[in-house]
Amino acid sequence: MSDLGYVKQLNANHTGMVYKFIKNGEVFIHTMIVGDLLHHLGFKAGDIIGKTLHDFYPKNYADIKHQYYLQAWEGNYVQYEAEINGILQIASLRPVYNNKEVVEVVGSCINITEHIPISKRNNFESNISAKKSLMLKENNYVIFVPLNEIMFIERSERKSIIHTGNKEYATYESLAKLYKQLNVHFIFCHRSYIINIDYLEIIEQRGQCFIGHFKNNKTARISKNIVKELKDYKTY
Repeated sequence: MSDLGYVKQLNANHTGMVYKFIKNGEVFIHTMIVGDLLHHLGFKAGDIIGKTLHDFYPKNYADIKHQYYLQAWEGNYVQYEAEINGILQIASLRPVYNNKEVVEVVGSCINITEHIPISKRNNFESNISAKKSLMLKENNYVIFVPLNEIMFIERSERKSIIHTGNKEYATYESLAKLYKQLNVHFIFCHRSYIINIDYLEIIEQRGQCFIGHFKNNKTARISKNIVKELKDYKTY
C-alpha cells in the first residue's frame, strides 16, 4: 500500500489527525499534517510542517514524544496515550519502509476526550506541569500572573486576554503558546477560550451554545463536546 493510500484509508476527519515525519540527524522533522484535531489543539499546519517536536510543544512533553518517535524509527509499531491542550488522544505511529529501511513514519491521533472524565486525567503522562505563574512580557517588563488566580483566558481581536478576579492582562501571545505554561486545572473548552475548571460556577445553555459563568459576571464560551466532562469533573 502506498503512503498516500494509507493516509487516505485512515481518514483524517475520522481519526482526528494524520501526520508524517522523517529523521534528520538527531531530530525528527514533520513533513505533512491534516485533520480536524489539529485545529482543536490550537495549531495550524504551518506551525508543524518543517518543524521538530521541540519547536511547538513544551520541552517535557516533546521529550516524551521524541522517545516514541525513536521507537517507530527503529521499525516498531507504536501506540500510546497522551494529553495536550486539554485534548486526550490515542496516538499510533507506523514506520514506512523502502528496501527494508525506514524512510518515514505515518502517525495518527484519535480524540478520546469525550470518553475519559476530566477527574481521571492525572493518569495521562503529559499532565506534568508544576509551574506556579504565567509569565507575560510587556515592553520592558516581565509580569508574573499566579495560575491559581486566573479564571480564564480568551482570544479577542488578535490578543489573548487573561482574566483574574480583579484584573485583566492582554498579550499578543496565542492561546496555544500560553497553554504551554498552564497546569492540569486548565482546559481548552472552546477554540477561543481556556478556562480554569475550578473557577467555573455555572454552565448555561443558550440554544445550541453553552456559556460558562464565573464571578464578577464574566463569561466564556464552551464547546458542546466538553460540557459533559466539565459536569463530571465538578461533581466528582
